[in-house]
Amino acid sequence: MLIKKTCGDVTEFKAARTLLGRPVYITHFFYLDGLLIDTGPRHNAREVFEALRNLPLEKVVITHQHEDHTGNCNMLSREMGVPVYAHPETIRVMSSPPDIEIYRKIMWGDSPPAEAFPLGQSVSAGPYTLQAIHTGGHSKDHVCYYEPSNGWLFSGDLYLGENLTGFMIGENIVEHLTSLQKLIALKPSLLFCGLKGRLDNGTERLKRKYDCWWDLCTRVTDLYEAGKSHREIFSKVFGREILFYYFSQSNWGRRYMLRSIINNIEYFKAAQKKESLSGFRQNL
Repeated sequence: MLIKKTCGDVTEFKAARTLLGRPVYITHFFYLDGLLIDTGPRHNAREVFEALRNLPLEKVVITHQHEDHTGNCNMLSREMGVPVYAHPETIRVMSSPPDIEIYRKIMWGDSPPAEAFPLGQSVSAGPYTLQAIHTGGHSKDHVCYYEPSNGWLFSGDLYLGENLTGFMIGENIVEHLTSLQKLIALKPSLLFCGLKGRLDNGTERLKRKYDCWWDLCTRVTDLYEAGKSHREIFSKVFGREILFYYFSQSNWGRRYMLRSIINNIEYFKAAQKKESLSGFRQNL
């Protein structure tokens, strides 16, 4: 499945593999005046090629290394001659992609090795200039792209939703929160999200996500300080593990979010003592 939608000067592509006619997991990527931001999953390669073949495509930029974003880099580079630009860590992973879990192969397909070039501090798209902003958390190499004259933020997988309470293995809660602070300060009006597509009220959505996660981290910290076990904290804060944990071969779950908070517990303890949260919120 590949659905094309025009959002002013931005073209949104909504891609997914279907099962019994229903999308399994949706990924969005975007086109702006010769620039493609992410490429969608490999399962949609032929549809992506047909959708892009008649567009003036000059370059591709990538938000991060995961296969639902890089899956068609090889095809676009090889068959259409389009250069791909990415963070150095993304380049490293793309050159020799690791084996991935079966569920990821089912949902998106793997990513063939692909060549990419180092990303600069900004990237042009016709009359537009997008700032490349490193926003770690979801992955070490994650980059968002911000167009300041219109307040457009191409947020990759940094946002995803306000009340999400699960992580992939390796995600870092402190880096997430730091990245959210960085983006809130830009005051974007629109988000172009890798999961949900175009979203209004960008700054307010980012603030709500930040507040939701900080409140969750505060609850974990208070229970940890009270001497509660990891199991007790998990039960009180998260309830049960989600079913997707088992489908993902233990690759994605609420327990990894808790693990990241506890691994950074000294950060949250210090932040509470300094009342840095209230100080930050007053400045939003």
